[in-house]
Amino acid sequence: TRAEPAWLWAGVALFTASHFAGSTQWNWLLKAEGIRLPWLKCLSIYFIGLFFNNFLIGGVGGDVFRMIDVRRSSGKGASAVSAVFLDRMAGMLAMTGIAVAAIPFALSGGSFGSLLWISFAVLAAGWGFCFFFLFHKPFARIFIRLIQFMIPRRIETRAREVYEKINVIARNRGLLVRVLGMSCIVQLARIYTHYLVARALGTALSPAVFFLIVPIIAVAASLPVSVGGIGLREQTGAVLFGAAGMTRSMAVSIEFLAYLVAIVTSLPGGMLFILEKRGKHGQAV
Repeated sequence: TRAEPAWLWAGVALFTASHFAGSTQWNWLLKAEGIRLPWLKCLSIYFIGLFFNNFLIGGVGGDVFRMIDVRRSSGKGASAVSAVFLDRMAGMLAMTGIAVAAIPFALSGGSFGSLLWISFAVLAAGWGFCFFFLFHKPFARIFIRLIQFMIPRRIETRAREVYEKINVIARNRGLLVRVLGMSCIVQLARIYTHYLVARALGTALSPAVFFLIVPIIAVAASLPVSVGGIGLREQTGAVLFGAAGMTRSMAVSIEFLAYLVAIVTSLPGGMLFILEKRGKHGQAV
């Protein structure tokens, strides 16, 4: 299938813009933790994290890089972890919220198989658990008691420290509203990029279908079983978009091309990482 350049470049531009918005969101969380980095430094770390997310298992390797780099710059390890964790969770909450809002619009365009609804129910249940665990202390205490014997004491102590920091930020309503609002903008842009890629390949499904399905694909791709979610993303897309009437080959093409867009827009992160390493090597010499 031949891609239409105009739609594809629009997707690249929109996805790139989402990175700048995402780095702003993360910077707000860092400041709430008392970590103040120059804007360009924060943007650089964010792009490097995006780059590594595309090539490491589960799409979270870049998050670990962000935690380590911020800890190295600020000396606040628990704060760095909680800021990245909340940044990720805000994205997932925004995506699931978008998917819920898209249900009536997607239904108006046709019917879906039961597998789609089962997938969505599992997704909603999982993030419902996370929401209660992070924001409802009595529930968290019960869960921790149940798994306490499985966790080494040192890790448990650090996890409690991170949890307390997350809980404090979560109670800052003004910050929470700003972060979730920005996260909705970021996720809408990233989901809509899939629609633009689909238009580039000649498919004209309703955008509401993408707002419903792409969040489920994103969660499947984040499972720690493949590098960058390759394979999981395409197979999940084939099944779910197939339920909406799309051919398997088209669904796989859309998801793979969307992954390539993610790689292209994260390339500045790879270049920044190389320059950073060269700079440190030059100083060492």
